[in-house]
Amino acid sequence: MTVMKRGRKSPDKKIIPAADYPALLPPARRAQALRLLRSNEMLDKANRVILMKKAELRGAVMEHVERIEAAARAKDWTLVFEMAHEIRGLAATAGLAATGQIANGLCRYLDTLNLLAAAPDVTVTSLHLDAIVRSARTEDDAARYGATVADQLESLVERKLGAIKEAATS
Repeated sequence: MTVMKRGRKSPDKKIIPAADYPALLPPARRAQALRLLRSNEMLDKANRVILMKKAELRGAVMEHVERIEAAARAKDWTLVFEMAHEIRGLAATAGLAATGQIANGLCRYLDTLNLLAAAPDVTVTSLHLDAIVRSARTEDDAARYGATVADQLESLVERKLGAIKEAATS
């Protein structure tokens, strides 16, 4: 199989089903590795590492928050989506669950709009962006109100996307 280069499709490219991948470990060793990964000792170790890296992860989330704000000001929706995607992936591990949930809603909204070839609604994006910024910067407010805000924004996204889909089929 050849390596794909950007913008070019390889004629001999094929998708290999996961079941057809060769095993990297023999069955007995694989079972042993899974037992180790699922052990309380390993979970405790992983949690200690995450706790040690939490400040670093929060810093990374805050960098993405600054970049998403700049991208929104520039109306660069591709970059807004990319930053929201990064935030949703890091936020929960960094202890910012509400921020991740809100960023996930924005990702879903922008992704669906892209599929429908529709422009983002300024109000919907502004509300999401403001909520992402506030939840990332004010931990107490995020803990108290984050889940409620995320749920309300999710309802707004559902209504907006439903209206866009209805208009497209009319």
